[in-house]
Parts: sequence; C-alpha cells; structure tokens
Amino acid sequence: MDKKIFNIILGAIIILLGIFLLLITTNIIDIRIDVGEIFGILFLLIFLIFMGIYFSTHRKQFWPLIPGIISLGLSLLILGESIGIKGNFSVGLFILFIGISFLTVYLFHAEHWWAIIPAGIIASVSLVIFFSDLLGVGLMFLGMGTTFIALYFLLKITEDKHWWPVIPGGILAVMGLLFLFFEPNKFGNLILPIALIVVGLILIFQNIKQRRTVE
Repeated sequence: MDKKIFNIILGAIIILLGIFLLLITTNIIDIRIDVGEIFGILFLLIFLIFMGIYFSTHRKQFWPLIPGIISLGLSLLILGESIGIKGNFSVGLFILFIGISFLTVYLFHAEHWWAIIPAGIIASVSLVIFFSDLLGVGLMFLGMGTTFIALYFLLKITEDKHWWPVIPGGILAVMGLLFLFFEPNKFGNLILPIALIVVGLILIFQNIKQRRTVE
C-alpha cells in the first residue's frame, strides 16, 4: 500500500473513532461501555496501526514492530479478564510480549542482532510471574544466561563474531542452576546431572571433531 494512501486511511479511522467516543461521552449515543474495554480495544487498534506503518514502508523500518507488539500485549493485559485470562498470567503475558517485540525485530531484521538481548532478558523476567518462589527466579536467570549463550552461537555463524556473550551467559546460567538446585520442590536435582551430561557430551564431540580435522 502507498504510504500516502495509508496515512489518509489512518487519519480517517482516527477521526471516526474520535467522533464515536465524543458521541458516547456527551451521551448523544447511549451505550454502556466499560472504560477498560475501550482502552483495550484502543490499544488493539494501535497495534494494527503500527503494523500498517511497518508494512506500508515495505518493512524497511523495524521500529514500528516494538510499540506495535507491546500495544497488543497491553491490550491483552487490559482485556485479560474479559477474554478469560485470569490472575497474574495476563501481567506475565504482557511482559512476555515486550520481549517478543524485540525478538520479532531480530527475526525480520537479522542485522539488528542486539535485539536478542532485550528479547531474552525481558521474556525471562516474565517467568518469575508465571512461576513462583525460587523456581521462577532460577528459570529467569537460566533464561537470561541462555539468551547470551544463544547470541554467541548466532554471531559465530556470521561475520560479526563476538566472544563476550559467553561471560554474562555463563554467569547467569550458573546462577539459574544454583537457584533451581536449591528450589524447594527439588526440581534442581535433575538440573545438575543433566548439566554434567551435556558438558561431557560437548567436550567429547568437540575433541572428536578436532581429531577428524587433524586427520
């Protein structure tokens, strides 16, 4: 869609929405609408507007993805109870959508690899809300660590290689494993042996690969 045509359509939609809300607030139209639901629908409309901006620029600009997807998450947060999302789950879902907004930037614009960091860190914070006590904290740190480690391997296959993500990734992952190890439900009892098995397999495969390269 041409950018000028899109702006004209967008302007017309905003004007119509403003007129509709004005008619309701002045009691010219007698409609009983919950204020929260109005804002929920409004943020859903904002999501569609930003997505329209993104595609109208032929996906050359990545920035509309961030406020657009965050607006969608905010809409779900506000309309949570109305659509059956109960408790703190809607809050966690909102935070998760903030992380998804940055992940989407990387998926559609891989040159902006930096977006993986806020995507993983913010999404990991949502785990504290989805889960409770030390389990949520452990999964949060483990998720953050996994983010940096994943970034290291993603950059390794590109020309823009960096080794530094291994440092915060390793520290955060170890912290996560420690929290899970001391988690009251003993979920961490499975983590340590699995971690040792994974480390052992990595060492074995790396040495086998190096040996075949030498031969």
